[in-house]
Amino acid sequence: MTRKHAEWLVLLIFACVIGVVFQQISTSMTEQGIASGSPYDNAAAYPKAVAILMSGFLVLAAVSVWRQKVPGQRVSMAQLARPVALLAVFACYLLALGTLGYQLSTPPMLMALLWICGYRRPVPVLIYGIGISFGLAFLFEVFLKIVLPGGIWHLNIPW
Repeated sequence: MTRKHAEWLVLLIFACVIGVVFQQISTSMTEQGIASGSPYDNAAAYPKAVAILMSGFLVLAAVSVWRQKVPGQRVSMAQLARPVALLAVFACYLLALGTLGYQLSTPPMLMALLWICGYRRPVPVLIYGIGISFGLAFLFEVFLKIVLPGGIWHLNIPW
C-alpha cells in the first residue's frame, strides 16, 4: 500500500464516522425527540456541530492529499500498527460506553491513548487520564447540562 492510499483510507474512515453521526441524529435521536429545539435543549446540536467541523477539515485534508506530488512511497504494516491500535481503542471505548458508562470507560480509554501515543510515565498517565475524564464530565454536565451515560450501574457524579 502506498502512503497516498493509506491517507485516502483514513479519510474514508473519517467520512464514515461523520456519516454515522448524521445517521444517528436523523434516526435514533429524532425518534427519541432529542434532536430538535434550541441548542440548549437539543442533544444533537453538539455532535452535529463537531461533525460539520470535521467535514470541513476532511475536505481540506482531501484536497491536500489529492494535490500531493509524492512518489509512491510504500507503507509497511508495522507503520500502520499505531493507527490501527488507536482505532481499536476507540471501538472498544464505544462498545464499553453503553455498558460501563462514561465514568468507568473514559479514564482507561484516555490512558490507553496516551500509552499508544508514546507517553510511558505511569503516574502522569494515570493522573491525566482521570483528570481529563473528570474535567470533561464536569464541563458537559455542569455547564452544558448534558447527562453522560451512567452505564448499568448508573454511575454519575452529583456535581
